[in-house]
Amino acid sequence: MTQILRHRLSLRLIALAILIVCLVIVSRKNSDAHLATTTPQRAQLAETPPAIVTVQPQMDTPLVMSAPRIVGGNEEYKEIAFDLINVSDKPIRAYAIKQEVVVAGTPRSRTALFISLDLTNSPRLQVNQLTTSSNTFDLIPSKEAHVSLSIDYVEFSDGTIWGPESAKYAQVSAGQRAAMQVLSKRLRSFLSAGNPDEVMSAIETGAASIEPPAGRSDEWKGAFRLARNSIVSHLKRAQAKGGLNQVDRELRRFNESLSGER
Repeated sequence: MTQILRHRLSLRLIALAILIVCLVIVSRKNSDAHLATTTPQRAQLAETPPAIVTVQPQMDTPLVMSAPRIVGGNEEYKEIAFDLINVSDKPIRAYAIKQEVVVAGTPRSRTALFISLDLTNSPRLQVNQLTTSSNTFDLIPSKEAHVSLSIDYVEFSDGTIWGPESAKYAQVSAGQRAAMQVLSKRLRSFLSAGNPDEVMSAIETGAASIEPPAGRSDEWKGAFRLARNSIVSHLKRAQAKGGLNQVDRELRRFNESLSGER
């Protein structure tokens, strides 16, 4: 009887061992299958070529661009930075950077970045002064991207310009400056009348949403509205940072830019 029990116990142990071996084999197969499906994906991401950013050679530009480099981003987009130096004999108050992106040999996008230093209440770019600017562009995974940068437009502090008129940047700049003038004048009138609270009230209630006048080009009107919204946002940040005193300082800076005092 004892031998029969031992025999049965041995059979059960053998069966248990066989079951464990089978589970180990199945587990390894599943692990190998998982690696087989995930490894190519990782390899694909790793094989995405780095973007190549270059500056187009240009002759006689009053604004010289150099040192383009990638400073951030992810698998979907990249942020690039570049240095700019004013090599003319006059301060610069606005400029435009043209950006052309070619992916896998096919043109993907052509955009322009227009910067008005007066609109952002930034100091004008003085003669021989260097500054750094930035922009972004989209990527396609596993595709090689080439980004070409060039100076497309320059506007000096005296209103003269350099660059093609076909881009209508002068219209954009004029629309923005008109919005600066109308909006800052209206809001500063509240301060002059001794009603500083009316400044933020006008902004919060939409009273500062001035529409552009008729008879202007679409570029001019679009720039006017864009500048209006930008100024409102700028003043809201100023109020959150330093209250009405900071708002007053920002409005004074806008007026100084328009009068040529900065």
